[in-house]
Amino acid sequence: MQSRREVQRDKQHRSTGQTIRNLLIVIVAIIVIVGIFYLISNQPRSAARRQTVSIAKKYAHLKEPGSFYIYNRENTYYTIAGRNNQNQPILVVVPQHGGNVRVLKQSSGLTAQQVIQLVRQDHHPQKVLKAAPGVFNDKVVWEVTYRNHKGQLCYDLINFKTGKVVQTINNL
Repeated sequence: MQSRREVQRDKQHRSTGQTIRNLLIVIVAIIVIVGIFYLISNQPRSAARRQTVSIAKKYAHLKEPGSFYIYNRENTYYTIAGRNNQNQPILVVVPQHGGNVRVLKQSSGLTAQQVIQLVRQDHHPQKVLKAAPGVFNDKVVWEVTYRNHKGQLCYDLINFKTGKVVQTINNL
């Protein structure tokens, strides 16, 4: 026959084991739910990337797809960076709702890193959020989004070929 103390110890031990098991079940459930939410919310971006890569392979002979960009201004443009059959770095800019596909040799303009560096030199931002190529006034531009020293949202449109600032929007 067990003493009262032994019975209490056994109950505590079972209770601790059940608590740990329940906690693990909750953690696994949260991870699964977050994973499903991520996959569902990222599906439109993944579909746009797949479609852009397909178009780039057809029109620009894209061999190695790389970074994918989304640009939203008057119109939405999807851009895929990569290498063509001649192993040259290229950007392929595709309008969301049809139109001319633009194939640009990366050597004929600035890279994302170069335009980010220009913005850092000119504005000393708190943080650069992104750089994305697109089309503004029928010219290819880089849109650089950043937070200024006050933490306010700002945009610079920089001409792809010349590096000149086309438009600046500050303090949003």
